[in-house]
Amino acid sequence: MANVVKKHNSERATIMIHTHQTAPTQFVEANGIRFAYRRFGKTGGVPIVFNQHYIGTMDYWDPAVTDGLARDRELVLFNNAGVSSSSGEVPTTFEEMGANAVAFSRALGLNKMDVLGFSIGGMVAQEITLQAPDLVRKLILVGTGPRGGQGMESLTQVAKRIFGAAYDPPEHLWLAVGPGGGKGVPEAQAFSSGGARSRGERQGFARPD
Repeated sequence: MANVVKKHNSERATIMIHTHQTAPTQFVEANGIRFAYRRFGKTGGVPIVFNQHYIGTMDYWDPAVTDGLARDRELVLFNNAGVSSSSGEVPTTFEEMGANAVAFSRALGLNKMDVLGFSIGGMVAQEITLQAPDLVRKLILVGTGPRGGQGMESLTQVAKRIFGAAYDPPEHLWLAVGPGGGKGVPEAQAFSSGGARSRGERQGFARPD
């Protein structure tokens, strides 16, 4: 199935046909930051803006999920400040991350959106909603929780072991999180190589100066 993406510039939008795998990486500037993003799916409605998990980039979303949603909705995947091909520095607070995401969304010309946040992206999504309630129609939280919520201030012993270790490459962290605690690494690697864009392709997007 081919999906539709609108490429925005200062004057008008250009219609392009794309899926998750073929949507081009585009850039928009806001708050002195050059944000990398991809936009595709069914246009004409309220888009869904995705906020990714810890140490993840927009390449880490599963095409089976995004292309499925794109049949009926327009999607916006992006790297927040300091992440992968976006410029700037990663903020030290969720408030700053949320502010950058709001600036990015407004720079795209969005006046209404649904915000999806996964894991740490859920914290950012909540900040977006608090800071720009006029912009957010619906808030979608996946695998996350509120700041100060029960159990949010501490980690289990298993979580401390997993998140306290070093991984090479860094994305192998998520293989440790899965069933078996990393024993299924070869199978997971095989899955990821056929799903999201390859690691080599991800590294091909150099961070702009």
